[in-house]
Amino acid sequence: MSNKERYLLFFLPLVCFTNSVKSDPYYGFNIRDTGGDDFVKIFRFSNSSNSISELGAYQWNDATSGLINNFAPQQNEVFYHHNVSENKIYIYDASNKYISFDLTNNSFSSISTINGTDLTVQRISSTGWGKAADITTNSSNISSNDNDIASNASNISSNDNDIASNASNISSNDTDISGLQSLISTKSGSTTTARIGDSTKNVLEIGPTTNPTTINQSGISVSGGNLIKKDSDGNIHIGKNSFVIGNEVLNGAHPIWAEDENGSKIPLNIYGSDLQINGVSVQGQIDTNKSNIKNLGSGIAGSTALTAALTALPQTSEESKHSCGIGSGAYSSRYAVGFGCASKVNERVDINAGGSYVFGGSKSYGEGTLDNGVIKAGFVFKLGQLKEPIKLSSKGKKNLETKIETLTTKNETLQNTVSTLMARLERLEKVALGDLKSKDLAVYKLQ
Repeated sequence: MSNKERYLLFFLPLVCFTNSVKSDPYYGFNIRDTGGDDFVKIFRFSNSSNSISELGAYQWNDATSGLINNFAPQQNEVFYHHNVSENKIYIYDASNKYISFDLTNNSFSSISTINGTDLTVQRISSTGWGKAADITTNSSNISSNDNDIASNASNISSNDNDIASNASNISSNDTDISGLQSLISTKSGSTTTARIGDSTKNVLEIGPTTNPTTINQSGISVSGGNLIKKDSDGNIHIGKNSFVIGNEVLNGAHPIWAEDENGSKIPLNIYGSDLQINGVSVQGQIDTNKSNIKNLGSGIAGSTALTAALTALPQTSEESKHSCGIGSGAYSSRYAVGFGCASKVNERVDINAGGSYVFGGSKSYGEGTLDNGVIKAGFVFKLGQLKEPIKLSSKGKKNLETKIETLTTKNETLQNTVSTLMARLERLEKVALGDLKSKDLAVYKLQ
């Protein structure tokens, strides 16, 4: 079998920084298929020196033992590609086996198999591969690149002018930087603290000349209005109409308050949000306390009405062994009714019991409830000598009443006589004193 050779070329671009370099390297491989000892050889071509050099050779067939590892890159059955990122050339045969050639150290890898790949897959050559006819195309491209290089040279000349202008600007910036460096220094006695400004240049403005942001030793202002500052008393002011955090502790607490732009204290208003203390809503607590206080007041009024109703119930039974009664009470729009009884157990012991109910239901005040009902029970125990009550019959009682009426009539007559005598006595005193004429005495008739 005659020698069969196949040269395949691909383009590997090199970055060049001089106008004198116009040649590019080319790589190719030769498959020697003679039926004897057969090789795959990798070559490097150079346009500048018009030379070719062999980089490596791999034997894939032995004249005695045949194919090595069943790898057969024969003519019309070989596929190839160049991996630019790895700088390697991959050569495949028709049975999914391949070897790679490392262009960095000019060495072949061992034979590998593509696992899981269908044998009918057609491998695609990398951009830049070409046959001998492609060299003419590459020469045309090189000529085009010459024109591009000339254009780049013109651009570089233009860039020289820009660089010169930038150099001038850099020189001006150096002056500005030097001026800024004079304002930045290390704090005396410290290696970690930088100081900006001095005793005269102590205000920093950021932004346009109109309404800039200003930073000074007191704080920060934006567009002429205070953002945050510390006054001479050490109080921290936030905002134009300030929220103020006091510097001193007053009565064991840290004070906060609000001021308007004139420094007068104004109320703090938590607007559109909720003020919480330890995760508890202050407004919620106020609303709850308000409701509890209202319920407590209503409950107290109800308790007063309950007590008034109980007071109206009988405590002892005087004229009978048992007595019962109904009482009522009212206080601050709360009304209660009560019912109770008293019983005379013996001459010395009386017992009583009762209860009252207030209308309107019970009232809860948060930690407890004022109920709408109450009951009571008690006893009376008499100590010492008991006095016997005076007992009168109906007739005796009537006689007693008649005697009382007679005594009442006599008492009224006696009172009239005493009044007449007192009047005559007064006139006799006037006669004795000469203040009354004798004719006046005739007016009064002695009885």
